Amino acid sequence: MLQQITMDIMNIENNPHIRTTCPTCSPHASQSHEVLKQQGRSGSRGGDLLVRCTECGTTHTITVEPTRTTEIRIIVSQDEDSDRYTIELPLDHEVYVEDELLVDDPSADEVHLVEVTAIESSAKRVTSAVADEIETIWARAIDEVTVKITIHDRTRTESERLRVYGDKEFVVGGIEEIGRKRVKITRIKTYKGGFRKYEGDVVLAKDVKRAYGERESENRIRSRTKEEVTRRGQDRYRHRR
Repeated sequence: MLQQITMDIMNIENNPHIRTTCPTCSPHASQSHEVLKQQGRSGSRGGDLLVRCTECGTTHTITVEPTRTTEIRIIVSQDEDSDRYTIELPLDHEVYVEDELLVDDPSADEVHLVEVTAIESSAKRVTSAVADEIETIWARAIDEVTVKITIHDRTRTESERLRVYGDKEFVVGGIEEIGRKRVKITRIKTYKGGFRKYEGDVVLAKDVKRAYGERESENRIRSRTKEEVTRRGQDRYRHRR
């Protein structure tokens, strides 16, 4: 007798274990099973699975029902540009602001990692909603980002843009090479609000709204380098003792 179970069959290759009832040892409660073979149909249309109970070793067949999905309009911003795509999600999948999603870009044959910034459901903005009730998702690309950096150089201030991967770390007190400039990061404004300003604070590039820094003069660089060399020498001397 075939049992029926609803799950996303597309994830079976990545997750070869599922939970379902076992006709021998657990007919009324779900039990972990190892997927041995997929039979018949494939893809999101469903199919039959040959599984083995991890508790008693019984091998049996279950029927996987296809996952019902919906296509949602998603508007992705990257710097000053915005592009419209569609994303396919299970009907009951909950989406939250600040969630990260993968969006297909058919024109460029690429996939973008994005962060949800707003959700429209029932003609109003909400912080979360199930996919079946979402009309539009707004998001920003975070796989590659442009970080704006305000640089103070004694009497003048200038602004630079740095194109980096979203997981690059910016550290308060750290040095960034921007063209021929060496800039010491003094504080970082984040998209989530507030500033990070303590030495050693770390913010990923995708979370940086703007960074602030001071240009390092050659004299300061040489002075600090000399201090670092002296300190290392003292540390080595103490270690030998």
